[in-house]
Amino acid sequence: MPKVQDRRLPEPDSPEIRQLFPLESVRQLYGFLYERRDSPPTTEEIHAFVADLFGPQSEAIRRLRSIRDCFVVQRTQTGRIHRYRLLGWKADAPDAMRGTLSRATRARILAPQRCAQCGRTPLGDEVKLHIDHKIPISWGGEDDDDNLQPLCEECNLGKRDFYATYDSHSAAIRNATRQDEPHGRIGELLKALEGEWVPSDLISIVASMRQYQDDWQRRLRELKDLGWVYHNRVTWPAGSRRALSEYRLVKWTPWPEGSIRSAIEEGKSRKRAREDD
Repeated sequence: MPKVQDRRLPEPDSPEIRQLFPLESVRQLYGFLYERRDSPPTTEEIHAFVADLFGPQSEAIRRLRSIRDCFVVQRTQTGRIHRYRLLGWKADAPDAMRGTLSRATRARILAPQRCAQCGRTPLGDEVKLHIDHKIPISWGGEDDDDNLQPLCEECNLGKRDFYATYDSHSAAIRNATRQDEPHGRIGELLKALEGEWVPSDLISIVASMRQYQDDWQRRLRELKDLGWVYHNRVTWPAGSRRALSEYRLVKWTPWPEGSIRSAIEEGKSRKRAREDD
């Protein structure tokens, strides 16, 4: 179970909760868990609570995962009954009040009136837009405009669920995002997880964090020009129709002074010159 901070839980209607959870459904579920701390609700009670408010198709567990991004929710089992107790802040939870967005910022980011991921609009498709951090705050993201984008509720929740599968690597990701160049972000991620098999999906996410990379595999291959060595494997997880590609770092060298890309290009030029001779 994650470590719990010695920090008071915020009230359900507090500015902290509104900043952490833009979605009303997540805030309502947090309030339900908060009020039931002394008598933790069961899985069935959580599903019933969310369904009563937002309809039978609402995904209660998805909302619960969003809460677990910031708070420790302990699950206990008695026979076949599971209960969920809200304990406190996670040890690595982001500071929700670190950068509350101004009304001007919110208006500026939402001005395109279109989801940056699926393209749907409030007027044409009746979707509600929310402000998303491209790099999550828990992964080192900031509140500057370059890291903000409008997403509809469905895309926002989907992205959170996808990214949440890699939260166990948040410290490594946070360190990698400090690198300005994609080679550096990829390399620092592999270094932090040296000896482990790193999924290609995670490498792709980290490579594109500051600017989208349509060919991150090439950036990865170019690390070999700096003397880096890594292995690659492809497996087929049980029950999946999609192959899983992973990379494991074997050897790395210190970063060159100045631009990594420039050092790689200079190395390629010297190699071509030797071959021509």
